Amino acid sequence: MESYESILMELGLGQKEARVYIALLKEGPSSVRQMAAATGLNRGTVFDLLKALQTSGLARYYNEKTRQYFVAASPVKLKELAEERARDVAKASAALNDLVPELESLYDSGDKHPAARMYEGLEGVRTILEDTLETMSAEKEKEYYVYSSSAVRDAGLYASFPDYTAERIAAGVNVKTISLGRHGSTSGLDERKWIEAIEGTPTYILIYGGKVAYIFLSKTGELMGLIMENRGLFTTQKLLFMELWQRLG
Repeated sequence: MESYESILMELGLGQKEARVYIALLKEGPSSVRQMAAATGLNRGTVFDLLKALQTSGLARYYNEKTRQYFVAASPVKLKELAEERARDVAKASAALNDLVPELESLYDSGDKHPAARMYEGLEGVRTILEDTLETMSAEKEKEYYVYSSSAVRDAGLYASFPDYTAERIAAGVNVKTISLGRHGSTSGLDERKWIEAIEGTPTYILIYGGKVAYIFLSKTGELMGLIMENRGLFTTQKLLFMELWQRLG
């Protein structure tokens, strides 16, 4: 009996559903009271389980005089259920090919803390810019997003990596930039929009390949940087950037 129940449970039946179905096969047409006696379950539970078996096509009922009797469906129906379950699993497996990347995004944005790395000075800034190019060169969609601060640019953002733009273009990497201030121009494979009313903000932000980098000025005026690697954070910042980009027209 237990082996039968185990097999039926593999098909998606609950343990008690399986017990009632097997008892119904053995007993033949039975009332709820008879099924309760055969399975050791109370009548209310048996009635609910019989209804569930009807829904899955494993039982039916008929009325005789004033009493209701239940009958098990042929065990052949179990094979049909197994085949249906196999088809559902195959469909779910195929759907996972597209769904897994989305689920990975949710996983990264859950309880895990973002991986954060701090950098100091011009060499630190160069490391961030190198990471941007390296990361984007490996991405399928070669486009990243920037909030460009004139204050950070004027402080020597590209001083340690003067060929950055040329290398970005050579790598076929595109960038959309929202300039915070009146400065900045396009150089190739890039688009730029301006928010002229915001001038001199102390932070330059890069949103790229599952990461968000911040380059900012310390209290002493030294350039510093931070890379946060987290797919959820990246997705949120990208969505906010694109919303603002569209609104800027």
